[in-house]
This record gives sequence, structure tokens and C-alpha cells, in this order.
Amino acid sequence: MRSRMKGQVEFVVILALIIIAISAIVLVSRQAIITPPTPPGPPQEMRTIKDSIINLVRAGIKDQLTLIYNQGGMLSPTKSVEFGMFDTQVWSECGETEIPDVSGQIGDGILAYLRQNLEDEMEFFGKNVKFDFSKKRYDVDIRKDEVNIRIYLPTEVEDYEIQQPYEVSVATKLYDVLDFSKNFVEDAAETRFFEGITIFSLVHANPEHENWPPLTGIQTGCGNVLFKSRSDILPGIKGVIKYTVDHVVWNTDALRLAENPFYEIHSVGGETYPGLRATFAYPPSWDSQISDYFMFAPEPLRVVPKPVMPMVPLCMAPYSVAYTFRYPVIVMVEDSLLNQWFSFAIMVDIQNSQLGDCTADFGEESEYFEICVNNANCDAKVTVKNSTGDPVEGADVSYYVCDIGLTDENGVVEGKIPCMVSELHVYREGYRSYGDLFRQDEIEDIEVSLKEISYDVTIHLKGLKAEASGGSRSEGKFDSYTLSGGPNDITDSSYFDDKELIVFLTFSPTQPNYFTGEDVSIMSINYDEEGYLTSELEIPSMQPVEYDFTASVSDNETGRPLGYINTSFELGEDENEIYVYLPVVLKVDGSDWEEDDPGVHPDEADQLTGIVTTYCGGSPPISTEETCV
Repeated sequence: MRSRMKGQVEFVVILALIIIAISAIVLVSRQAIITPPTPPGPPQEMRTIKDSIINLVRAGIKDQLTLIYNQGGMLSPTKSVEFGMFDTQVWSECGETEIPDVSGQIGDGILAYLRQNLEDEMEFFGKNVKFDFSKKRYDVDIRKDEVNIRIYLPTEVEDYEIQQPYEVSVATKLYDVLDFSKNFVEDAAETRFFEGITIFSLVHANPEHENWPPLTGIQTGCGNVLFKSRSDILPGIKGVIKYTVDHVVWNTDALRLAENPFYEIHSVGGETYPGLRATFAYPPSWDSQISDYFMFAPEPLRVVPKPVMPMVPLCMAPYSVAYTFRYPVIVMVEDSLLNQWFSFAIMVDIQNSQLGDCTADFGEESEYFEICVNNANCDAKVTVKNSTGDPVEGADVSYYVCDIGLTDENGVVEGKIPCMVSELHVYREGYRSYGDLFRQDEIEDIEVSLKEISYDVTIHLKGLKAEASGGSRSEGKFDSYTLSGGPNDITDSSYFDDKELIVFLTFSPTQPNYFTGEDVSIMSINYDEEGYLTSELEIPSMQPVEYDFTASVSDNETGRPLGYINTSFELGEDENEIYVYLPVVLKVDGSDWEEDDPGVHPDEADQLTGIVTTYCGGSPPISTEETCV
């Protein structure tokens, strides 16, 4: 009985063990098929937080590189030029270069971005995270076709630290872009490339253009005045600058035209950089600033041709203008991998039409600005009218060297001037210039009247036969003169006993305005452009003033003087026909001149003038109408 009970127990135990074993096998097999999630732990938390910070670094790189590329490698430019929405750093001026540490700027920018977006202690995924900004640092490696950034910012997540650094790489051509930019700016500084081509453009500016800035030359033609004010010249200087910058090309074979040259650059620092694109721009913002750095001398430019010597009817005046100005060139280099342009500025400095030496610091105004803007503490109002009282629009008004401006449709211009005693000048093309000396308080409200200039004046030369009687043939002084016949054209040799007659005329302003310098003597001789004697002279322009007029007539073959005129003459506005009646003494006491006779003496001019006036019914021997017929 006991043995049977013992056997049953053993059977039950064995069966239980078998059931337990089978259950274990089933449980193990289920675990192999379905693994439950591991509870969160430090490694996964660190990875998640680190990835978040790296993504923030990536965002910072994009944000800061946009600034750095547009601002000449600087986060906060120190010497800059406004270009579009950005201030672009100046890398070079007057041969001196200052190239920023772009790697450092990138690192500083990213750390600043992180500082703006992270707090010293904040929560990440339910965990308390601490950032130790006191120990922050970076490594930025600008490599071929990439930039590698490593940010070291100690980060503690509760009781453990995240492994450093936070590392990001960006595909970019910044290595090539910076290498080109540094070589370019150093070459340009050493050769003064932009100054050189600016002067070349200035020298070859088109004199036919309405905004042509004169540099050197000779103004010819009696009465042909060249006048240029600040408002006339500054647009031309801007045009020269824009033309120069627009015609600089990199790695391009431009069409070469003598009147439209391009300034080609094919290598910098001895390298050609194939595939790298670069372009150049003049910042529009500088249009409103260039006047602060612009001067020219003499200012204003007034060139008045004068007779080269007495008794020679050739008027000319050499001139040379010295320009001083500065302007920026924006150099842009393409980063094809980043799809951005890297920009920086080069300051071009011209002083007295030559390479500038930057005696004025960048940002320092010119002498003109100092006098005519900073110290312009007095008011001026000038009203300009013509001789009939109508307003003259577009008249250029200046005081000392300070440009007040152009008159409006009412003939009025107002502005600020320095408080001093100086010259007021008013110029308008087609009118006689005005100039006089005033105290500043005298032009607080002043009216100026301008007269119209006479252009394309024709002088008609008429001759009257004359015979001298009594007196001294050897001295050329006679008791009386008798006029007969005429008047006839002075070139009618058949009428004047087959003599070819030369006439020399001089118009000398009786009361010249020395403040303008435009009232000069006009001399002319009756030869046309082809060298033939003529009875009609063409004068480009004459001022509407009173003149002391003298004229002489000579025998072309012998050079013997045959008559003189000496009188005064006033030319009115817009009068362009002048008639001159000249006595031609062909005989003395009924006979021809003898070979050794000196001819009529100049002292006889007054007497001959009176005789012609009487013969012409009281009309003077020079008039704007044909009075003696």
C-alpha cells in the first residue's frame, strides 16, 4: 500500500515538472517573437538631445552664412557700404587691405545664434538640461568644397554629460571663394587697378555727351565760353564711375571697341580659377553720398578763350580740371554649392585726377562738405529774371564754391550758404553770366537780371572810297578826307582799284565783369575757314554789352594801312547782324600811293570815324542795321 502511494506521488511530481518545462519553453518562444520596449535610459536621451542641438547648429549656420556672405565676411561690418539690404565690409582702400577672419566670424556667429536660442538651464524631453556657456568654443575648418564646424558647449542632462563636440559639415565653395577674394583684393591694392581704369575712363569720356566732365584741353573761338558748374559736372562723374564698373569683366573675352573698352581680368594671384564666376557692381546708395566726397578745381569751371597775342584774331584758352572723388566697387563671387554670392567692397580714391592717397579718412567729408554743408548757417534766396521780367528757370546759382542749386519755374532758388563775404554767381546757358561781391545778409532775398547772349553773329564789312588831301604823306597824317560812292562789299576788288583788302576788327568790352571773366576782347580778320578773303565774318557768340570798337583796313599786297575806325558800340540781346562801314583811302591829292608811303597813320582813326558818320547821315560806322546805303 505504501509503495503504491509513493509511486503515485512520484508520478504527480514528474508530471508537474514536465508541465513546468513545457510552460518555460512556450514562454521563451514567445519572448523570441515579441520583445517588449526597453525603458528609456541615458544613451537614448543623450542621442535625442544631441541631435536637437546639432539641428539648431545647422539652422544657425544657414542664418549666419547669409549675413557673412552679404556683409563681406563680417557679422557686424566696421567700414561698410550699403548694398541692397546689407552693409558690405570694405576690404581695401588706397592700397591698404584689411581682410576679415571669416572662420572666426562663422564660429562667433553660430555661438551667438545658440546663445539667442538656448537658456543656461532648460527642459528637453522632460529632462533638465544645463549648458555651460562660460566654456563654449568652436573649431571652424574651411576645406575644399566644405566647411566643418565643431561646437564645444558643455551640456549636462541631470546626472550625466553629453559627449562633445556638436559637429556639422556644409557643402560650400567658400574655400575657393575666399582664396580668389584675397588674391583679387591684394592684386587690386598693389596695382591700384580700379583707380587706373577710372582715370582712363575719365580721360576718354565722350566730349559730345551732355554730361561730359572736361579734364584737359584747349577751348578755341573768340566768345566761345566753356562753363561747367558742380551740378553740370557731378552727373558726368557718376556716369564715368558707372561706366567703369559696368565694363570690368572676369574671365570673359569682351568685344574690344575703341569707344567702348572693357577692362578684362583673367587671373589673380597667378591663378585663373576656372569655373568660378565673379561680377562687379556700383552700389546705387552711393549716388546720394558721392557729393560728400566730390570736389573739383577750379570750381566752377569757366574757360574764356582770349586772343593769343595783339592783332592776331585767334582766341584760345588751355584748361585743366582736377577732380577729387571716391566711390566703392562691390565685388561678388559665386558659391555654386551654397547657391549664394559672397560680396565685399573696394574703395576707389581719386585725388586731383590721379591715384588718391586717402588723406581724408573713410567717412570723413570733403572740404566742400565741410564749408558748404557743415558751416552753411546763413540763408540765401535768389530770384533770376530776364530783361523783360520773366522768370529764368534752370539757372545755376552758387556762392563762393557752394552750389545753391537751380532756379525753379518761378526763377527762384533757396538754400544754405556759409556766413561770409564772397561772390555770387548766376549762370544759365544762353544768357550773360552774373557775378558780384556780397555779404551773406545781402542775398537773403535778392533779384538778378540776365540778358540773352547773341549767337552766330554775322559781321558785314562794307567799304567807302576815300581820298586824302594836304598834310604829310610821309607821316600818313592829312588835313582832310573826302568819301565818294559805295558802300560796297570790302572784297569787291574791281571797285577798290583792284586791291585786295584785309580788315582787322577788335571788340573790347567797355566795362568787363571781372567776377565772371567772360567779358573778353574779340578779335577777327576777314579770312574764311578756307583762307579766302571775305566780306562776312562769323562770330560764334557775343555778350550783350557795350564795346570799344576799332577796325583797320590794309592793302593785302603791300600791307599799307588805308583806313581806321575808332568808336563805341552796344550790342543788344539776341542781335546777330552787325554792319561795319570802313573808309578806304585809295588816293592822296588825286594820285595813287607811292611805293615808300607808309599809309594812313592810326592817329587818324577819330577823324576818319567822324567823316564816315557824317557821310552816313549821322549814323555811326558800326550798327546792327544797314544804315549807310
